[in-house]
Amino acid sequence: MIKTERRKALRTIKRLEVKFQTGVENTAITSNLSEIGMFIRTNRGVTPGSVLNIKLNLPNSQELFLTGKIVRSMRSMPGLVGETKSGIGIQLINPSHDYINYVQSILN
Repeated sequence: MIKTERRKALRTIKRLEVKFQTGVENTAITSNLSEIGMFIRTNRGVTPGSVLNIKLNLPNSQELFLTGKIVRSMRSMPGLVGETKSGIGIQLINPSHDYINYVQSILN
């Protein structure tokens, strides 16, 4: 089966700590980043269409505060580990210049 690429921007694998609120504060790890979005690895199910405030911790200890809309929520089935990743796909809403500059620096 051929998988069709739906992404609109180049992504890079990057593991960074993120925090977001879903009634309680959640700590998770990014799986990949692009200038317009990210995938966050988490077992926390969040409804697509929801808007999250995200705190992204960069390697230099800088914290970036972002807002994003959940466009995909995936949960791995037991026994299928490695086949799919549990997590949420985020489309960023007006990402900051600092975030865009950081992503561009790791894409090059």
